[in-house]
Amino acid sequence: MEELKSNLTTTDTVQELQRKLFQKAKSNADFRFYALYDKVYRIDVLNKAWERVKSNKGASGVDGETFEDIEQQGIGQFLEGIQQELKAKIYRPQPAKRVYIPKPDGTKRPLSIPTIKDRVAQTALKLVIEPIFEAGFEDCSYGFRPNKSSQQAALEVRKLLNFGYKEVIETDIEDCFGSIPHRELLDMVAKRVVDGNILWLIKLFLKAGVMEDNNRRIDDKGTPQGGVISPLLANIYLDHIDKGWKPLNNAARLIRYADDLVIMTKYHSEETMAKLKDLVTQLQLRLKKGKTRILNAESEPFDFLGFTFIRALSRNKGRTTTYFYPSHKAENAIRGRIRQVVDYRRPVKVENIVKELTPVVRGWVNYFRIANSSRKFGKIKFYTAQRIRKFMRRHRGKVGYGYKQYPDTFLYQKLGVYNDYCVSWAKTF
Repeated sequence: MEELKSNLTTTDTVQELQRKLFQKAKSNADFRFYALYDKVYRIDVLNKAWERVKSNKGASGVDGETFEDIEQQGIGQFLEGIQQELKAKIYRPQPAKRVYIPKPDGTKRPLSIPTIKDRVAQTALKLVIEPIFEAGFEDCSYGFRPNKSSQQAALEVRKLLNFGYKEVIETDIEDCFGSIPHRELLDMVAKRVVDGNILWLIKLFLKAGVMEDNNRRIDDKGTPQGGVISPLLANIYLDHIDKGWKPLNNAARLIRYADDLVIMTKYHSEETMAKLKDLVTQLQLRLKKGKTRILNAESEPFDFLGFTFIRALSRNKGRTTTYFYPSHKAENAIRGRIRQVVDYRRPVKVENIVKELTPVVRGWVNYFRIANSSRKFGKIKFYTAQRIRKFMRRHRGKVGYGYKQYPDTFLYQKLGVYNDYCVSWAKTF
């Protein structure tokens, strides 16, 4: 929380607003905020919201309006239009566009894409209310929060395993974003924010629904994945689990990233599981059966947030310690992405392939750089080089890889293929 405060101490008017809201919420856990709505449509807040939405890029919603369209008509005019609608309380969000994203297991994840206008309005709302709830969130929650990350969660898992928390419950909440009941969610928001106009605006977003095959669907539950405000609302709702867990922290530690979580204990894992099920049931949610299990990390590795965690003998220290590295699933995912970019059938120059591939590989490496990833990195580096060599040979009507024609110096020095595979600190085993 101190990090959030330090990040908000600038002359930026929006950050100054956030700092004051955070400090007020932090200083008095029982304080309830009654007058916030006028902050949402402040022009500086809307400008900041536009900057964030624009930087995240993304597709257009059901109205088909793009960033280029908005810039052509004038950003100032666009934001003033949102301001006037919010101020007059005539703003009405459009339904989000429903698309489906393929998952590695062959299933598809539903994703909802609000219009750019609605993304800006949601971001403005988030800018105002997020500091209030951040002041009360627990440290065990890492997902979609300022100065929190899945890497931090992974490092915490590693630390706890080394501290003797070796009985592990791994699970996630089934269809969490699609199952959160609206009424109960709004009740939780109202514990801190009782401004009726803010609650009205949140309800508008929840009830906007989704558009699929020209049919609009509106439910009484769910905060659709893809909405700017959805992760914050989910964290507000799931904070009940974090706070319910707090009294057990010494015996069992909860680490949650959105709806994905692990619980680490030294003993009594069955009692711990019963406690977790009770907290989830109180929220009218349920654990995903296919992904829920209890294991002993001393004898069985497990995956969390893309990492595989394993206990093994350290050759340097002569005792068992914890190692973690990219999971098999994560490795397959980056291989698939590399194959997609370096497709031999694509009629493009290899220089363009390298330019497109670099941020893909760099992002994957940077995420896993904190772990014992040297071996995995070596395999991905070799695989990438092989694909690029074969791409160039195919485009010349030849077979094989052409090691003599395309040595490493050609790939990394002339073509500029990504080559920074150093790990941060971990030692491989």
